[in-house]
Amino acid sequence: MKKKICIILCLVWILSLVGCSNAEKGTETNIFYVNPDGNALIQEEYYRKETSGEESVKEVLKALQSPTDEKKFQSAIPKKVEIEKCHLEDKQLELVFNEEYSKISKSAEVLLRAAVVQTLVQLPDVTFVAFYVEDEPLRDLSGDIIGLMCAEDFIQNTGYSLKSYQEKDLKLYFSNKDGTKLSTEKRTSVHYNINTSIEKLVVEQLMKGTSAEKRSGTIPSSVKLLGVSVKDGICYVNFDSAFLNDGYNIKPEVAVYSIVNSIIANGNATKVQILVDGSGDVMFMGTVDLSEPLGWKAEVIEE
Repeated sequence: MKKKICIILCLVWILSLVGCSNAEKGTETNIFYVNPDGNALIQEEYYRKETSGEESVKEVLKALQSPTDEKKFQSAIPKKVEIEKCHLEDKQLELVFNEEYSKISKSAEVLLRAAVVQTLVQLPDVTFVAFYVEDEPLRDLSGDIIGLMCAEDFIQNTGYSLKSYQEKDLKLYFSNKDGTKLSTEKRTSVHYNINTSIEKLVVEQLMKGTSAEKRSGTIPSSVKLLGVSVKDGICYVNFDSAFLNDGYNIKPEVAVYSIVNSIIANGNATKVQILVDGSGDVMFMGTVDLSEPLGWKAEVIEE
């Protein structure tokens, strides 16, 4: 009996040492680095001391720029590229880079964004990240503002390639001709970059509209998409303020559930939270409350 008690006490003591060891290490975060060939991302475990706020952001950014083993890992941020400012508010992080950022090659720039965003959104206070270069918002090759980014914008895969594409069949919901119900449209073999999430692909396809005579689009061409992310089964879709402009000839719930139902039908989310400039405190066209995530609504679909 005494031997059993001694064994139990020893096990408890060992487990307590393990717990203390993990607590001393800090909070685990995966840091994304670039492989030695400079064409893919790899992860390394990192234990941060700061648990929240801008201090944790600064600590992780420092780790991003300082790999522990430079033979195995390279920082995705070139040495001449500096982060001049960072501002965190309402889980949206803004990073301001110096002018050297604009001199990075396109492939290296995509890897940089993927490494930084996927690393930082692991922090409890960060959901979206926006990049600026000398106080100007980062733009894509078409000149459009890239805006808020999340992990789903950069899907990490084994054998990750910047030029990987695949196809997917989609079921989209547009408005019927009189704007009173949703009409189903099936699109087969939609070609898209593997680094784009299905949820973002769905919204982008809705924004392109439809060519079918019996249907009409549900998102005005003036609207810009600022970001799409999925967290805990909820898809967050962030539009700019043009989403609230009175450019709709359809019922408000048709416009809203065109987005909600299309995302749920094709992606992994069970609910959709529509944001406008990052805020969910919105009453769309005076009738549809967007302050809470919305679920599937079958009643608005045309039979």
